[in-house]
Amino acid sequence: MKYVLSVGALLSLLTTAAVAQTTSVNLPYDLVDTLDGVQFKIRVPANWNGTLLLYMQASKSGAAPAEPLVVPPVLDAAQPSLEQTLLSRGYALAASQVSTVDWQVKEEIQDTFGLSNYFRARVGNPKRVILWGSSLGGLTAHRMIEDYPRSFDAAIPMCAPSAGWSRRMDRNLDFALAYAVTFGWPEEWGAVGDPRPDLNFSRDVYPKFQFPAADGSNRGRWEFIRLVYGLQPDALYGTCPLYKSPMFFMIMMTSTQMREDNESWAAGPIAQNRNHRYTLTPEEKKYLADLGVNADDLLGKMNSRSDIDADPVARDFIVRFGDLRGRLTRPVLTLRNTLDGQGLAAHDSAYRAAVEFWGRTQYLSQRFVAGVGHCAFTSRQLLLTLAAVERWLDTGIKPDASLFAATDGFDNDFVPPPWPY
Repeated sequence: MKYVLSVGALLSLLTTAAVAQTTSVNLPYDLVDTLDGVQFKIRVPANWNGTLLLYMQASKSGAAPAEPLVVPPVLDAAQPSLEQTLLSRGYALAASQVSTVDWQVKEEIQDTFGLSNYFRARVGNPKRVILWGSSLGGLTAHRMIEDYPRSFDAAIPMCAPSAGWSRRMDRNLDFALAYAVTFGWPEEWGAVGDPRPDLNFSRDVYPKFQFPAADGSNRGRWEFIRLVYGLQPDALYGTCPLYKSPMFFMIMMTSTQMREDNESWAAGPIAQNRNHRYTLTPEEKKYLADLGVNADDLLGKMNSRSDIDADPVARDFIVRFGDLRGRLTRPVLTLRNTLDGQGLAAHDSAYRAAVEFWGRTQYLSQRFVAGVGHCAFTSRQLLLTLAAVERWLDTGIKPDASLFAATDGFDNDFVPPPWPY
């Protein structure tokens, strides 16, 4: 008979009784300090159960918080908070700060690995270290569990560019090119394949950005962008409930200012589309024609510019520090919204293919939360995910769909689309 845990039993795994844990400090222990010039935060409860949750934050475009976030942001304002709940259940929490202009996966890996070593030296040796990270932080969690499996026990990458940073930037180039042939590309933004140094979204892009018109007057052109980019309608026009921004707004920011931020630390253009072939189906072309758009004309313009190359040295930099291999030896459970226009679900197809190449699918579980959003999860969804990973580590049994109920917002029938090239 197959044994299936109820949701209540699964969550009870998180209510771990306090265990004897040798530490070098008195508990509870709270510390905010800097390490190699980077601010970090550590919280260890009096009933520490021996598990350290090491959180890697998403990139930031606004002001950084006064102290690093040690748990992911969540949709609900649950009381107690997710942070308080985890502390009450005996988990130690730690994270390093992420700069508002720092998109270097390399540095986030270095900072987080340094913090884990600091924790061991200052507080004590955890019995278990679980990495979890959001967006860029999710990519960092991927890299760290692949590269340092002796130092970490499992990873929960959330809404991560799991196909790798180079392919993520290539897709943002695709979006920029689709926008350029449809609406034009102002000269002050730089080249489509190489945004202008110091390009600022609020100052430079936003004033000239052609938003989807409320009266539908440019609907056809935006539908061309959506279809050639391969998005469901809500993944482009919907509003992320966590970031309170339309998806098209977030994608455009990543395709302009944030792509330029990446180029600044890679010291050159990083995205390329050489030999990409942009296509639409006959049905899609007919649909666009009914909206007054000549799809063949726009596709022709895109394909005439499918010769954009990255700078080889800059490209090598992001491949070395931002791409993944999929050669897993530790459990990895990924989490993503089904309609995430910013972190495309196709990333999960690409990563699964990489893991399958090495024959390591026993270490990979991919789960999806239904609906629009980028990293838009509730406290309960994250607690269930963490409990599933804890059970996986305790029993060696890979989580199945029974642990992720539709009533909790999970979609076990969702199949991510394939990577487009």
